[in-house]
Amino acid sequence: MAFFPEEFVEQVRNANDITEVIGEYVQLERRGRNFLGLCPFHAEKTPSFNVNPEKQLYYCFGCHAGGTVFNFVMETQKISFPEAVRALAMRANIPLPETAAKSPAVRAQQKEKQLLYRVNQWATEYFHRQLRQMPEAEKARDYLARRGFASDLVQEMKLGYAPAGWTDLVAAAERSRVPLSALAKLGLIVPRRQQEGYYDRFRARVMIPITDERGRIVAFGGRVLDDSQPKYLNSPESVLFDKGRLLFGLHYANPFIRKTGSAILVEGYMDCLSAWQFGIGHVVGTLGTALTIAQARLLKRYTDHVILCYDADGSGLQAALRGLDILLKAGLQVRVAILPSGQDPDDCLRQQGPDYFLQEVIGKAQPVVDFQLAMLRKEHDLNTVDGKARFVKAAASLLAALDNEVAKTAYAQQIAHDLQVPESAVLAELAKQARASRSKQRDKLGNSRNTTRSMELAMMAETDPVLRGYQVAEDKLLNLILSDQVNGQELLLAWQELDVYAYPADRELVALLLEEMQAGQVLDGRRLLERIDNREVAERLAQVMWSENIELENAAIVARDCLDKLKHLAIHQAITAVQEKLRIEKDTVKRKQLLQELQTLLEKQKGMGH
Repeated sequence: MAFFPEEFVEQVRNANDITEVIGEYVQLERRGRNFLGLCPFHAEKTPSFNVNPEKQLYYCFGCHAGGTVFNFVMETQKISFPEAVRALAMRANIPLPETAAKSPAVRAQQKEKQLLYRVNQWATEYFHRQLRQMPEAEKARDYLARRGFASDLVQEMKLGYAPAGWTDLVAAAERSRVPLSALAKLGLIVPRRQQEGYYDRFRARVMIPITDERGRIVAFGGRVLDDSQPKYLNSPESVLFDKGRLLFGLHYANPFIRKTGSAILVEGYMDCLSAWQFGIGHVVGTLGTALTIAQARLLKRYTDHVILCYDADGSGLQAALRGLDILLKAGLQVRVAILPSGQDPDDCLRQQGPDYFLQEVIGKAQPVVDFQLAMLRKEHDLNTVDGKARFVKAAASLLAALDNEVAKTAYAQQIAHDLQVPESAVLAELAKQARASRSKQRDKLGNSRNTTRSMELAMMAETDPVLRGYQVAEDKLLNLILSDQVNGQELLLAWQELDVYAYPADRELVALLLEEMQAGQVLDGRRLLERIDNREVAERLAQVMWSENIELENAAIVARDCLDKLKHLAIHQAITAVQEKLRIEKDTVKRKQLLQELQTLLEKQKGMGH
């Protein structure tokens, strides 16, 4: 880990306005003093993600994610705090301080990555040279020519050829003094099982370099020239290559995506290369694997509009259906392009041409619901009563998720017309499915593993004014401590001794704040937010910091009143615990003891003026 001076961290923070940084990922609209947008951290249709330029904080009222510009970069890019500081320093063109120390392990890791990038670059040049010069590569050159790939594209994309021999790459690396261990880590060569040494993973294949979004070569794809299997072979995953977090061609397509305002998503790199050859630059691919939420979120950083263009066969259409859900969860607006039967994008471009592809396929891409309904029609026999009934039920379940009531009704009318059934029957089924959907959502929210205890308490507080009163006191107390209007250390010690919390996360938060103060640190909520590992504690601190600062002349008295309120909470919790024991206790003697204990607690509560 790199350790940056606090002054440098503050300089980087001040140079990266949080609204501008988040605006590169999320479409924001001004709402009063704040900016509002769809949260990038959870699926939502109604914006609840807020950015405050005055406080330089963000907070989502839906999933409770919050923090500073560093927290946002850490969460979206899944990197550490030092890496976020480094990334934002680069964004602001601020040179890193020479005093930024790195642990030996981090220095070794970075050195290894730099070596692996260089080795991948060397391998790219090697494969490209074989394609250009090697007599054996004539069949590869013919293959690329038949696919319509011009020499300019071959040169720009550094396409190459892996010779058919078992150790050609190994021998070339030894001649060039390229470490075989590095090639092995990248998966370009494989250790022999029965004897020492290595053999080439890719043999007799056209080689396609795979780059990350910064244009660095991280892996390779190889395509056979005959009918042998597997037809396509990718590098195995490595410290550089995580195929579930990468989109093929994104670095190349980026300027075209920005220009057109949308991206065409295909399944493989040959589809991308064909599109680029025909001048259609805003195309990216999933490397032939199922689309992941990480890939969808990566794409969301570059555009809000995606056209899904998968193969027209059964597996391609099913993959499109799965991909739809993922893209929608990432907050993208999606349409689905329908290719001619039996074709993939590469086939369509080469057989029908780019004009047909753009006008008839991309230009006529269907809205999500239309595509989903069309797929449902294929799954049901609409010539039978049972088939119609099952289709209407499935379609109603799909439409129930829509926010727009006009769209729901219009689709219901269209279904009734197409099936020649009463519109009232379709609308009745739609209402039934809408009720079921709401019930399911409530159950899901209550049982979700991702629902933190703080979120559960927030929901409980909506119907429990007593609990909400204690939470307000806790919010106010933390706000006063963080704004340095009171003797924070004294209050934190008293609170810790009391050991009662309306929010469970506050137990750890209080300990953390006290530790900071006892170490002589000035409390800085933003600095703490950026360094807290516990998600729930970080969310809680962000929630407190988001609330309005309280400027009070009698802050010390208010703080003491809040502590007194928490003493009431301690009694309240004790009473609740005894009442719960009484509810399940059957033994007469024990019940009598519990009733006496309850009476004592109630008298104590009354004496405190509750």
